[in-house]
Amino acid sequence: MSSSALLLAVALAAPAATRGVESRAQKFAAIVSIEDRRATAGSPLERYLRDLDKGVRRRAILAAGRVGDPTLAPLIVDQMNDADREIRKMAAFALGLIGDKSACDRLVAALQDTDAVVRARSAEALGRIGDPTRAKDVAAMIQAALPKDAPLVTVRGDDPASPNDPWLELRLGLFALARFKDAAVAESILLPGGRPRFDWWAASWTAMRIATPNLRPVFLAAAASNEPASRALGARGLGILKDTASLDLLAKLAVDREEDVAVQALRALAAIGDARGVGAATAALNSPNLLLKWEALKALSQLPLDRSLRARIVPYVGHERPFLRAAAFPALARIDRDEFALVLSGLDPDPEWTVRAGLATALGDVGDETSVSLLLGMLKDADTRVLPAVLEALRKARGSDAAETLKRHLTHPDFAVRAAAAQGLVALKTTGLSDAFASAYRQSLPDFDLDARLEIVAALVAQRDELAKRTLREIAEQDPARVVRERATIALRSLGAAPVSASSELTTRAFLDDREATLPFEPLPDRTLYTPRAIVHTARGRIEIHLNIIDTPLTTESFINLARRGFFDGLSFHRVVPDFVVQGGCPRGDGAGGPGYTLRSEASEQPYGRGTVGMAHSGKDTEGSQFFIATKPAPHLDGAYTAFGWVASGMEIVDQIRPGDVIDRIEIWDGR
Repeated sequence: MSSSALLLAVALAAPAATRGVESRAQKFAAIVSIEDRRATAGSPLERYLRDLDKGVRRRAILAAGRVGDPTLAPLIVDQMNDADREIRKMAAFALGLIGDKSACDRLVAALQDTDAVVRARSAEALGRIGDPTRAKDVAAMIQAALPKDAPLVTVRGDDPASPNDPWLELRLGLFALARFKDAAVAESILLPGGRPRFDWWAASWTAMRIATPNLRPVFLAAAASNEPASRALGARGLGILKDTASLDLLAKLAVDREEDVAVQALRALAAIGDARGVGAATAALNSPNLLLKWEALKALSQLPLDRSLRARIVPYVGHERPFLRAAAFPALARIDRDEFALVLSGLDPDPEWTVRAGLATALGDVGDETSVSLLLGMLKDADTRVLPAVLEALRKARGSDAAETLKRHLTHPDFAVRAAAAQGLVALKTTGLSDAFASAYRQSLPDFDLDARLEIVAALVAQRDELAKRTLREIAEQDPARVVRERATIALRSLGAAPVSASSELTTRAFLDDREATLPFEPLPDRTLYTPRAIVHTARGRIEIHLNIIDTPLTTESFINLARRGFFDGLSFHRVVPDFVVQGGCPRGDGAGGPGYTLRSEASEQPYGRGTVGMAHSGKDTEGSQFFIATKPAPHLDGAYTAFGWVASGMEIVDQIRPGDVIDRIEIWDGR
């Protein structure tokens, strides 16, 4: 049974409401509305947390976690004593989302719960809360869960996309250790007696997230594993350690038969930065796999190169695929600055904006007078999507001398350019700009997209003067978006300013029908329950996605509405990161666009395994239309990004997606 079907069975298990009493659907609609408004004060949520219907209690607990109100933590702690495992595990998950340390004692006690999933979720919650004194408690839980008398625990065939996988307890326990960052405790579990305890990707991932030199034996063992995911993570860990002694091993992994292993090995060689890695990166240019060529060019842009490689790289400046042309410029600039300028002098501006943005990045890396002159000319590019890369390149090349240029762009008509300008000024630590930021904020008020206003809030915090505080107070009280008001309120608190009173939601966005979203919990006679499906049509084939209408009703409804009106038709997969995700749904094609409104984050227990579909965001509650598909497990995304579906068929198509590939259309099947 799928996780969605299981949740549906739980939801439908309670008796129907009687006449004259608030129906189950009304309760669920009220809970979703409270969650959507992010307002618990004066709401009936506390009553729903005590409801006799366990389905209502479960959904109210999830809502409380998503809202993140710490005043509700004691009530949710009480739910950890419920006889029903579904309630206990959801309570543990919600306490992790809230992040209140007052819940730690009860969560530690739950590490000995009779149910393995409750123990797993309790460990996960402790990791999210992050109290380092609890690391040993989680380690003890892992120790108790280990197979007895097994000097090496070898795991194959686990399902990291399943919230009920039999290896969940060990997996979430290890991931919690990664969050604690307690190297000594992690070593006691991963490397007892100096020997690796696991041959399992989850252990390799945990070691990679901690990445201390003492864990080198874990990475070496992982790199020799017959499990591709472990080999990839082993290579990644060695790169993080900048382990020059592993260069020969990494060179072998760079020609591994598995694409993801080769990708991580090339990235590790680039991170180490030793000239001995050049041979492996250059050899990868011979691969027929375009993604490996891409990774090779990116690696060569970071490694010490000589002029003899010019003939190998120059042809890629004219490659038919834009993402390879864009990657060639930084590599070419690495070889010889004079040669780079010579090549540029013979080229017309590339017709593809992403390539021009890649060129800007390369010029910023060179940073000489000629490069700066070219960058200043690129500020006139007709496509505003190029300008953020140009501004960042100027900041990198000119340092504080770029401040005036960045300041001028705070008034640019394009919100993404204003956001990049504010971000650059923060990076330069430029002061005395509170008035300019205040003006830029007011210019940004009509924006549908929130990026500029959110960056301006961060910039005002860095100014720290009285005008900055007054502007932040204005934003906290009057901005039309709750997310921006909340960020400004947090900013004021960080500056020691007096708090502002909470205000109601002012943003106008697409209407989402809470009643429609909660129909699965109380079906109507004329409605058939179904799992809605989205079929993504591309030139490479079809990708069928099952949507989680149970735990992510608002995200699902928005996605369906956008698809039905043709919003996604013709949009590109603008972000492809090998061994991680493919991402699309941006109407601008640069990762800065959205549908003209934002959605609330709908965190759930659904983990990010291969094929999980999530919503991209610029911080909590800023989701819109950009979605991504995980091509490998990504535990650091769990609970932080709305997982609103999973690929039921077509992952082989996802693996073939390349940067710039197009979504022809998204078809919705709704059971009719």
